[in-house]
Amino acid sequence: MFFGLHVSIGKGLARAVQTAEGLTCECLQIFAGNPRGWARKPLDEREIRKFQSALQASSIKKVAVHLSYLPNPASNDAELYEKSVLAMGEDYRRAVSLGADYFVVHPGAGGEESKEEALLKVAEGINAVLAEVRGETLFLLENQAGGGKELAGDLKDLGLILGQVKEAARTGICFDTCHAYAAGYELRTAQGLAETLQEIEEAVGLDRLYLLHLNDSLGEKGSHLDRHTHIGDGKIGLAGFKLMVNHPALIGKAGVMETPRSSDQDDLRNLEIIRSLVAGGTT
Repeated sequence: MFFGLHVSIGKGLARAVQTAEGLTCECLQIFAGNPRGWARKPLDEREIRKFQSALQASSIKKVAVHLSYLPNPASNDAELYEKSVLAMGEDYRRAVSLGADYFVVHPGAGGEESKEEALLKVAEGINAVLAEVRGETLFLLENQAGGGKELAGDLKDLGLILGQVKEAARTGICFDTCHAYAAGYELRTAQGLAETLQEIEEAVGLDRLYLLHLNDSLGEKGSHLDRHTHIGDGKIGLAGFKLMVNHPALIGKAGVMETPRSSDQDDLRNLEIIRSLVAGGTT
């Protein structure tokens, strides 16, 4: 497994690559615009070229773009749903323009309709985006903590959504450790991890798990509390992450940390700790 961080684009796309490189990342994740806003200015072609040049000059192996916080592609509010699909399409288009490997999306939360209807709405939104925007960037669905009407607390939901997507080869999943633990999956024991990975295999296929979000959890197992913390400081703990980063099924996957940050030292510490858990050094 190789490791990286979610980094800010506040000082520009190219600077984000340089920041990641300076922090010794082997992969990185960014937002394609303001994560708390709907509006998007067109990407400047010069910025795209600078980003790609910086990437080529770096040792970064994989790039992920994460959808912003506001869209809810499972919403039963017609206006919000339409707005969410449009936003999903715009950020996916940006990911393709940047040459990102992955585009990560939370399935969102349903309303008063049945869970099956909510899952279908997400699939329909993905189909619309993939039909509109062509490109090599893989569209990844991320598991969620499963609170309230949130989808994909149950990993089987990911398979049910992707089973309705017409272009399966362009899709896959991102596995968030904090979300999975908060949803009730046991990641602290070899048996628990094996059972979790088996469920992924049956639902989607481990070959379609491309990216992991390596986040420790402030919440207890099954709490549905989506609160990330530093590696080893939460309820999953170092033993759980040691199992994960050394599991044969996860070797060669990209692992991005979305851990709290007050300075570069936080990021460097998390990278140092996660790498220290890999048997025989980083693989």
